[in-house]
Amino acid sequence: MDKMKVVFQALDQELTQANLDLSIICVGGFVLEYHGLRATQDVDAFYEESHEINRIIAKIGKLFHINTREEQWLNNEVANLNPAPDLEICELLYSFQSLTVYIVPLTYVMGMKIMSSREQDVLDIGKIIKMEKMTSPFETFRALKELGFENMDFLCYLKDSVMRMDWNG
Repeated sequence: MDKMKVVFQALDQELTQANLDLSIICVGGFVLEYHGLRATQDVDAFYEESHEINRIIAKIGKLFHINTREEQWLNNEVANLNPAPDLEICELLYSFQSLTVYIVPLTYVMGMKIMSSREQDVLDIGKIIKMEKMTSPFETFRALKELGFENMDFLCYLKDSVMRMDWNG
């Protein structure tokens, strides 16, 4: 994860030069990588976009060769698919002069993964269950509801691979 700290520091320097402040809440694969569960290519995050902020993000991505053809290294596409988490559930990761970086708890990432239910998401859910030592799908479902995943279909949550997972670690 230290490799990204240098990138975030460079982003902070550019934001400072532009007299801009940015607070981001990282979710998805970046959080999984932070916890050592798997690597990711980009950083999905919630943040306030602007033309200037997008320009700076693109500049940093180009500098570090971390943008892809499909997307910037830092993007907030996730805001189109998921509710933004309350800041109070997040952990402060970095606090620089003009940039503050937070990460969500793994349970929040699990909720996002359940909502999208792609093949990789199901694998990630299993890793989260094991890492967090979750033993009850019912308690986990309650925790997800408390995090804002109100419209989650419990039957969908329990289907397929998630239903077959070993909830006893």
